[in-house]
Amino acid sequence: MDFREYAGPCSPCDHLRMRPLTLGPVLAGLFAALLPAPAPASAAPAQCAVLPAAHRSAADTWNTGCLRITLNMASAPAVGASSTLDITVESTADRQAAIAVELPGNLAWAAQPAGLTVATRASAAPEDRGRVVAARADRAVRAGQPLRFRGTVTALAAGTGQIRASATALPDVSSDDIFLTISDGSASFGMSSVDTGTAEVPSPGLSALAFKPAGPAQSPPAPPSATTCATGTWGYVDHNGTARASGNATAAVYDRDASGGDDLLATGLTDGAGAFRLCFDNADEEGGGQDIYVRISTDNAHWAVQRTSNTTVFSFDTQVYANVATGSTTSTGSRQPSDPALMRGVEAFDQVAAGWNWTPGSCWDARDTTCHKGLLKWAPDSTDGTYYSLQQDAVHLAADDPKAPNLVLHEWGHYMMDDVYEDDFPRAPKCSPHYIPRTSSTGCAWTEGFATWFAVAVLDDPYFRWPNGASLNVEDPTWGTANWDNGDRVEGRVLGSLLDLVDSTNEGTDQCSEPETGPVWTTFLGHVSNTFSQYWQHRGHDGFDVGAVPLACLYQNTIDY
Repeated sequence: MDFREYAGPCSPCDHLRMRPLTLGPVLAGLFAALLPAPAPASAAPAQCAVLPAAHRSAADTWNTGCLRITLNMASAPAVGASSTLDITVESTADRQAAIAVELPGNLAWAAQPAGLTVATRASAAPEDRGRVVAARADRAVRAGQPLRFRGTVTALAAGTGQIRASATALPDVSSDDIFLTISDGSASFGMSSVDTGTAEVPSPGLSALAFKPAGPAQSPPAPPSATTCATGTWGYVDHNGTARASGNATAAVYDRDASGGDDLLATGLTDGAGAFRLCFDNADEEGGGQDIYVRISTDNAHWAVQRTSNTTVFSFDTQVYANVATGSTTSTGSRQPSDPALMRGVEAFDQVAAGWNWTPGSCWDARDTTCHKGLLKWAPDSTDGTYYSLQQDAVHLAADDPKAPNLVLHEWGHYMMDDVYEDDFPRAPKCSPHYIPRTSSTGCAWTEGFATWFAVAVLDDPYFRWPNGASLNVEDPTWGTANWDNGDRVEGRVLGSLLDLVDSTNEGTDQCSEPETGPVWTTFLGHVSNTFSQYWQHRGHDGFDVGAVPLACLYQNTIDY
């Protein structure tokens, strides 16, 4: 999130905020057998200087911390050629880090990096082209003493490719990427050639998820003369290799004119199975039937995935079906992006769709009569992530972020708060970088904790997961959990409190099981809360229970009001 836009010194009210109730006197005798003795906060790693992310946006607060991995390549290799790859891992505090450097299937190690162990595994992620060749090691990284590795990479086949690297010592996760466009005679950095066509979905077809329409099935309604139709289904392959339907994508049928200026004939949205049926008048001013094709776009009235560098949505065209007969129905079949590198963009669109399906009402903010449209900026070689921009009202994602649905939905949770609060987003000092289990500020803990809760609620997954596969359990931590700080200045404790208020997995002093879109959501919609403490006061003002039982759920997460 782009906290540079509002970060500042701690407000005096952060230190003088009221504590409306103390847990001990209220719960004495009620939960005496359940309450654990408060343990001292577990020892946190030594404070360290922050290293900005390598080759990433300065606004990225997820990829900034004590640890940093950096990739540098001498040149982009053409097919059959090789190039030197340098890997640097550094830290401003002693860390034990898991280091990984991965090559996709169209690249190979001509000389593997000394000190790293290389192994090949199959990969179902489309952009990996069938396999990943990974060089890995667990190594101690000493403060101020960088680790350096060097290998040689050979290009095996033409196409786009992504070299990805990560260094993980939770809560620090650092990553870096090199993007390539490879051909037989030359190669370049970045992904300069991407195919926006469509390809047939292989058997057994598309898996459909929950669905809530994001608009009318067809707009405007087809005229009575619209007797000719185009049908089909739309989907993608996700990062786990599952073929999925993509609902609520815009489908439009065009007439291809030889002179240019193709005519829009009909438009609508894909349904929950990714299906569309578009009907139109088949009169062609060039004579005969229309020469039609269908364009699918990552866009609707409520959200869109746009290219990082501009406001263009991702669009994918079918082949042209020439001179279709009046009264006929042309089936385009079951289609998906033909370029594997673009699957992640459609997956990001679908991850926001999961948030849309979960969110009550016909707008992101159920109180609105005029719905706001949220934007998500992405590209297959994007390094402009991961954050939410208050200035643009847009989520910015790095290339691999759709491999972690909770990360996408976390950033979308910031958009939700910004929309509900009518651009009056809370101040969040001490939030760059921010860590789930670490102390920041009451504003940072509230905004970040809520955003992760939104992702956890939508996905029904009590783990935060990073694109490189690292994960953190956010359900179980309580008093004395190693490497977790305590109190409402810790975003993970705010997250845990919201989670325990609504989930049915009860432990310790957590005996709450409210509806997910009950009191927690209603109070969020009804007020601009600047901290979790203020949110709790607003909950009481709304007439919801702030007594012994819900306070015990907060106490399970080390928040003692």
